[in-house]
Amino acid sequence: MINDEEKAKIKKEIVDKINSVLEKNNESFRLDQVNVLNKNETVKFMGNYRVYDRKNYNAVSGEINTFLKKYGKVDIKSKKIRDSGMKFTTVSFNFEL
Repeated sequence: MINDEEKAKIKKEIVDKINSVLEKNNESFRLDQVNVLNKNETVKFMGNYRVYDRKNYNAVSGEINTFLKKYGKVDIKSKKIRDSGMKFTTVSFNFEL
């Protein structure tokens, strides 16, 4: 099981990396936090972010996905949303350590 210090370090790494990729691609969304679910034998990290400019989606998600895969097998799901005239793609991810 991962200790609390390691969990905090991983959460910060993920938030910092995702926000830097979003900022580099001029996306307005920023990730506030990554959620952690403590299980019997593992720890599950979960989060989601948005990409508003669909032209940026491949570059943003590609770089973020490559980064997240350093933690092992990552479950990544994306969905195109149209809400009150706003269009964006929401991407959720989770992995267990």
